[in-house]
Amino acid sequence: MGEYKMLEAQILHKQGMKGVQIAASLGVTRRTVYNYLRNKVYTGKKTGRPVGKSKLSPWYPFIDSELELDFHLNGEVLYDKLQRVGYPGGKTILGDYLQSKRQEYRRQAVFRFETLPGKQAQVDWAGPFHYWQGNILRKRYCFIMKSGYSRRCYKEFTHSKEQSVLLACHKRAFAYFGGVFEEILYDNEKTMFLYDAQERKWKAHPKLLRFAAHYGFTPKRCRVRRPQTKGKVERAVRYLKYSFFPSVENIKYVETASLNEKLLLWLKRVDDKILRQFNQTRLERFEEDFKNLLPLPSMAFDHRQEEPLIVDREGRFTFKTNRYSVPAAYLGRQLIGYRDPDTGKMDVYAGLQLVKTVDLSPAGARKDITTPEDRKSHYRAWEKARDWQQKQAHKAAERKKKRANLENVVRDPAFYDDLFSKQPSSQEEVLV
Repeated sequence: MGEYKMLEAQILHKQGMKGVQIAASLGVTRRTVYNYLRNKVYTGKKTGRPVGKSKLSPWYPFIDSELELDFHLNGEVLYDKLQRVGYPGGKTILGDYLQSKRQEYRRQAVFRFETLPGKQAQVDWAGPFHYWQGNILRKRYCFIMKSGYSRRCYKEFTHSKEQSVLLACHKRAFAYFGGVFEEILYDNEKTMFLYDAQERKWKAHPKLLRFAAHYGFTPKRCRVRRPQTKGKVERAVRYLKYSFFPSVENIKYVETASLNEKLLLWLKRVDDKILRQFNQTRLERFEEDFKNLLPLPSMAFDHRQEEPLIVDREGRFTFKTNRYSVPAAYLGRQLIGYRDPDTGKMDVYAGLQLVKTVDLSPAGARKDITTPEDRKSHYRAWEKARDWQQKQAHKAAERKKKRANLENVVRDPAFYDDLFSKQPSSQEEVLV
């Protein structure tokens, strides 16, 4: 919880808010905000006088979730639901809270039509769309980021909707626009938002929130059954299907890289078309957007996907049905792979040490990729193990031979005759 608020504080700070405003927004002290902005999270036991809270405050997440399902939910019906789950308070404070929340939702609904320049972008996936790769029918998707003010879009076809691909598409979209929007509105996919059952509310995925803190934007979630809040990007999906697709001949046989090149050229033509409701082109309106965008950070976010890897006794790890070799020193160890969906490569680490970089083969290819260097290291390790085993076998044979000789001596009757026939030569020997 502390880390989550820390990232939110860093986002608000990058958007220009002062410490006092951040403290009021997050419900914490100015000192806490000071620590958050320096990557410090206090996890010790709080002391001092407890802050007074409304009887309704523990039930805010439950009420908000019910309102998201039905914005016009009757207060009496909601009060009955709260009582069934243990709410001890009265109707008055519930009515006041419902009134404030409904006013907030109405302001958001009005804001949807009056998006300020650089304020908001909307993100969505289109697809899946099927295409032929050789004799195999595969899926691809289209990432869309659309400005709420200028209606200018960035679109890109991908082979996956996984989180590393999502973040990589964000980075290219920011570069395309030349900056970052203050907030971005998302759908309810698990790569973007997760439901916190303990607090009974939706939260941005931890990695998406770290990404947002790095670039300074606020991730927002589209409310359930409220498609009008994302109407702009939904129209961009329809425009893609009914305008771009018919312009590409035999689109199911076009490679994704080539299709993205055609898509960028098509987007440039779309940007020059006049929007009838504004009597301006998207590119002309984007000039106001650009003036209000947040600057890009000097360092890009590491969007690579972490993959746990286990090295077997043959010195290989398996990833998506393909086997890859590593040096013999890592036999039986657990490694971490950082997979980049853009380059198709994966950096394999043992702790902080880079083991190697592998070129990934297509999933399902069932290939066994062994490099000459790894093969030599495995052979040297085999030789070393063989020599050690031979030495151990030789030592065991020597010990066995000595025991056999000793047993033969002990079993010889002459040994006992010599032992007892010897007489002491002096009184000292007798005493001994």
